Amino acid sequence: MTAQITELKEKLAENPAGILESIAKEHGLSMADTIRCLPEEMWREHSGERFDEVIKAIPSWGNVTSIANTGDMIFEVKGPFPEGSYARGFYNLKQTEGGFSGHIKADACHSILFLKRPFFSKLAVSINFLNADGDCYLKIFLGRDEEGQIKEDQLEKFDELASW
Repeated sequence: MTAQITELKEKLAENPAGILESIAKEHGLSMADTIRCLPEEMWREHSGERFDEVIKAIPSWGNVTSIANTGDMIFEVKGPFPEGSYARGFYNLKQTEGGFSGHIKADACHSILFLKRPFFSKLAVSINFLNADGDCYLKIFLGRDEEGQIKEDQLEKFDELASW
């Protein structure tokens, strides 16, 4: 393990609440390597071969927050994650009532990292889809109830899917 990784693991053990993309950039690491520096009890890693199983489970969960962060832009959509189907090498998201749609290159998914960590004053729970370079191209955060707590039914489904 390099000194840089050891130092980041120590830093994140003290304070795991930060914008992971910014931390990755600051340390010259991929998003995947940055997540792996978090305390081990905060994440579970699965093969991208589970993409189909995971992406098809999420639409039944109700309102979630879907995020794409390019570094120059953070795009968020709150609402149900769309169902989809395969065509021309993509998993095509069927447009929702609010206009959310898109196309995901399913075979680009190298790993799926399930995260539970503090983010500012709350628990953040997300599913992160990463490519072979360790870059995260899609994050899906669990929804919250009226009191701002993670929805319990979604957390149960997340835990089962992540083998928590």
